[in-house]
Amino acid sequence: MGKRLRALHRWLSIAMLGFWFVQAVTGVMLVFSWELDDATISARHVPTDIAAIERRIASLKAANPGAEVPAFRATAGAPDRYDIDLLKTPGEPLTVVRVDGAGEVLRTRSGDALMKRGSIFDLAFSVHETLLSGDRGSWLVGISGLLLLSNLLLGLKLAWPKGGRWRRALRPAATPSPVARVHGWHRAIGLWGVFPAIVSVACGTALIFVAGLGALLGVEERAPVASAWAGEPIPMSAAVARAASLFPGASLARVQFPTPDEPYYFVALRQAGEAARVYGSTSVAVAADGKVIDVVDPFRMSAAERALDLLYPIHTGEIGGAAGRLLILFIGLWLATMIILGSVLWIRRRHARK
Repeated sequence: MGKRLRALHRWLSIAMLGFWFVQAVTGVMLVFSWELDDATISARHVPTDIAAIERRIASLKAANPGAEVPAFRATAGAPDRYDIDLLKTPGEPLTVVRVDGAGEVLRTRSGDALMKRGSIFDLAFSVHETLLSGDRGSWLVGISGLLLLSNLLLGLKLAWPKGGRWRRALRPAATPSPVARVHGWHRAIGLWGVFPAIVSVACGTALIFVAGLGALLGVEERAPVASAWAGEPIPMSAAVARAASLFPGASLARVQFPTPDEPYYFVALRQAGEAARVYGSTSVAVAADGKVIDVVDPFRMSAAERALDLLYPIHTGEIGGAAGRLLILFIGLWLATMIILGSVLWIRRRHARK
């Protein structure tokens, strides 16, 4: 059985090593991507003025007849900076306009850019989440996550020290054999990081199948219901003020504008004490006539809803603040190192057999 488990661990790793290496590298890139992106823009800090941002959105639409602004959101890097999504033509990529708290334009980025002006981080996010393939790619990422999780558990079983000899397992002894040396370090480094890696990978994989998990746990999907509105909706700044009045002191994370199918403002906020660093789970839906039609308060969720809500901040390490995010960075580097060491070990064993 031991030989079969080792063979399974080896060939599963070989089959998926390229895929998992890409996931590890893109994950490392994303840990502090928001701060790195905002650091490329030198500008003074300006407190948020929602009315000024609303005027900027109006001017963008006036300068691009027929354009729509589906939403804008906090950049999550420097405080009081926002990205406005500008859809100039239906079906084309969004143009992303970064503004400060007073609505002054700091950067404009074409939606089809791949490397310039911070778009490399969006590219890394798309690869990490969906392999640039939409829902089909998301399922592939989920399946690979399940395989990685099973391989981590299998590796842990194989590396578990017999007789409780943890010190020897965590500090491999010097040996003249190249194969034994690489094997010792592969085992030791694996034991150093396998436990937090299992937690992070499990939460990341669960995020792919969160809808199914919600159904199993009896969590119903929320969908605000609002009547169609023929006239002009209330100003965006008024909708944000309505939402903010329900959660004083909460920071603004995102605003989604009304559409014919969803005739309401969706205002996402973050309350103090939420696990997520910027994009909290607090939200308020404000109908086009100004009536509040739905409120989500994460501190009033059921236990099952709360468990699903914590998957993302655990996977990204945000639940642990800066230390938690550094731990996720370590896990990404750890996984890449394990893949490299495992590949070297396999190659050296093949040479030794020959």
